[in-house]
Amino acid sequence: MSETSLIPRTPLILALLVGLCGHASVAVLTYSGVPFSLFPIIALVLAAKQLYRHYASEPMTGDIPACTVISFFIGVFAHSAFLRVQYPEMGSNFIPLILTLLLAAWLSIKLGRMIGRQP
Repeated sequence: MSETSLIPRTPLILALLVGLCGHASVAVLTYSGVPFSLFPIIALVLAAKQLYRHYASEPMTGDIPACTVISFFIGVFAHSAFLRVQYPEMGSNFIPLILTLLLAAWLSIKLGRMIGRQP
């Protein structure tokens, strides 16, 4: 296999936060069973601003964009599964949970964790 470059953790964590806070903001604004709070909206704005600053200051080359998108969707589907555990009337959490696990496995393969490479 080809040697991959080191992927910084900052955009991955920020994309995960943007996914979590984005889904939380949408859930707060659209689903009546979730109590209203401004904190997900504030956290979404702050995390998106920091992610944009990181994007503007450092080049995103190689696998960084793909891993960032995967991390974003992990956040979205993980929060969806969490909400469905808290509020069972929203439906089953099976699909979001399976998608979260598959995306996490794909991200760990991209980062080189599952095939035995060390950072």
